[in-house]
Amino acid sequence: MSTPIFVAEEVLCTYPISTLYDSCPRYLFYALLLATCVTRWTGWLSDVFLGAAATYAGTAALEAFILVGSPAQKAPSSPVTLPEISPNNSTTLSALRSSFPALITNTSELYVTPATIDLDADAVLAIVVTAYLIFLPLQTWSRAFTHSRARYILFSLWHILMLAGTISALIYWPRVRNTPTQYAFCAPDFFPPEDTVSSDGWPSWQRTTPSWNASVWTLFTNATLFNSLPTVCYYPCFNTTQPLRQQTDLEATVADNAAYHRARHAFWSRVLYSTRYIYSLIALTLVVNVILLLFKLLPYRSRIPSSRLWIIWRERREILRGFRVDWYAAVYAAAPHRSSNRSSSSSSSSNTSPHRATTTTTITDNPTDRNTSIVEKTRTTLSTAGENPRSITWLIHLHSLGSLMRLLLDVCILFAVVFSIIISPLTVLAFVAWIEYYIYEDGPAQETPKQVGQWAPLASIGFLVVSAAILKLKEVVAPRREIEWEIGEVRRRLKRLEEMIV
Repeated sequence: MSTPIFVAEEVLCTYPISTLYDSCPRYLFYALLLATCVTRWTGWLSDVFLGAAATYAGTAALEAFILVGSPAQKAPSSPVTLPEISPNNSTTLSALRSSFPALITNTSELYVTPATIDLDADAVLAIVVTAYLIFLPLQTWSRAFTHSRARYILFSLWHILMLAGTISALIYWPRVRNTPTQYAFCAPDFFPPEDTVSSDGWPSWQRTTPSWNASVWTLFTNATLFNSLPTVCYYPCFNTTQPLRQQTDLEATVADNAAYHRARHAFWSRVLYSTRYIYSLIALTLVVNVILLLFKLLPYRSRIPSSRLWIIWRERREILRGFRVDWYAAVYAAAPHRSSNRSSSSSSSSNTSPHRATTTTTITDNPTDRNTSIVEKTRTTLSTAGENPRSITWLIHLHSLGSLMRLLLDVCILFAVVFSIIISPLTVLAFVAWIEYYIYEDGPAQETPKQVGQWAPLASIGFLVVSAAILKLKEVVAPRREIEWEIGEVRRRLKRLEEMIV
């Protein structure tokens, strides 16, 4: 069998992760968030760490907005006919597969839809979601971010930006996974192409006609045009563009190198590409954030004394006692016949035996009997006032509903506080491990830690910390004249604040 004029193989056309979001800057971002949690009791140092992390995450959120707002327009699929490669000739087929591992066989037609994958989508998702998740434990742990109204407003605005960036990244992420299969058309009579080929741009002459089929056949039948190709392969995906990326950054990799994605064990495949995990985690964090926000803003007097875990633990007995009171009030107010029967039996018992009267007094010390007596007193008072029995029943059921709602709200607040303090940090660690393993499957980093693009952010943050520390110690190094001037400025500011209060 003669060698075909050209063959087709499957490739992956991707934009590698940008230097800004490569491994070292991402790990530095995680370290900054951890340092913010560790130094949460110090105002100036946590401000430096959180400020550096917030600016980095803000850049990722802006890119998420641009990616979801400017999607690449995919052209309609166009068929390309292929020279027939018979599977009967094993010698020729084996020789072709040795040079082209992802060779397309047993078909005479392919549908070409040029498209690319921007791997920045994975890195942006990792950054904005981690920044959004870390907001929950920070707002519960740190008084530095919640005590000051202006600082809390700034912190909340950053949280809203991260939430919007998370939603945008989650909208764009499935589009990346739904990218159509890409192909390269290569001449088999020459040296096989490299596993990864970078784009040199897209000259207009490479697409001779609007039809991909005519363009492919023209290039491989015209020696002049074929010799003008930078490689022995023709990549239709190089004809695409992506916002925020240069066309020369595009790379085409033989799909055989990524075949282990499909050959992976089914369980790990479901875990790695599970979107339910991330969606449920974001939804649960959003619900807890809303509950804690309402807990701080609404004028509701909860039985939960504080959002500090040690205070809740110290007051645990009073909290449980309050829960029991609300529960018994809701249950026995909703069933007034129990209290009536109980009170009548108690009164009859007290009339028959002095010893049983003493026993009845002991029973009424329980929460059940205290709430029963409350219900009875309410009913007796309303009856004496001449209220309608139906109105009495309605008011009792309203009291029952109020006690039940109070109990449910307090339980929700307690769950939100415990989740944000204990469980939320573990979910952040779990998500970081999950998304970093996902990014690891995208391929090796573009740059090593030795290159300036990777260690430059760390050096910048180091200079920022040193500068902030010097400014924090300005009173120690300042001369007497400067300190006196500072005291005068503080007094004038204090006077303005007092005038604002008046």
